[in-house]
Amino acid sequence: MADFSDDRIQECQEAFELFDKAANGKVFINQVGDIIRSLGRNPTNADILKVLGNPKKEDLATKDVSFSEFLPMLAQIERQTERGSYEDFVEGLRVFDKENNGTVMGAELRHVLSTLGEKMSEEEVESLLQGQEDANGCINYEAFVKQILNG
Repeated sequence: MADFSDDRIQECQEAFELFDKAANGKVFINQVGDIIRSLGRNPTNADILKVLGNPKKEDLATKDVSFSEFLPMLAQIERQTERGSYEDFVEGLRVFDKENNGTVMGAELRHVLSTLGEKMSEEEVESLLQGQEDANGCINYEAFVKQILNG
């Protein structure tokens, strides 16, 4: 499929095969969401049902899909996944700006990154925040977001 590199197809095939308990090249449609999530996406159940064609509840554990049917579903989910914008990230960090001065406490940001949502490891957090704190332990979050989004 043109949407995926050979390496990505191989990765998807391996994930798909982990769920193919009968080793017949197919998985039940109620497993599609789990496979997509194992590949690093986080679609809602509504998104999954939509790419499956809104099946009836009784069909979820009885109908199956092959890998060639699965790949276009994954591609559709990946196209729907929106990356947050600069403004989205800044607005999310602004919540922690108690003094409304464009900075957040580094300690608080470390805590949030390591305990909420997709939790980051201590090493990942330290790598991300390296060189970001000023002498007072604060981080200018607008500059931080620009740096993160630009690579």
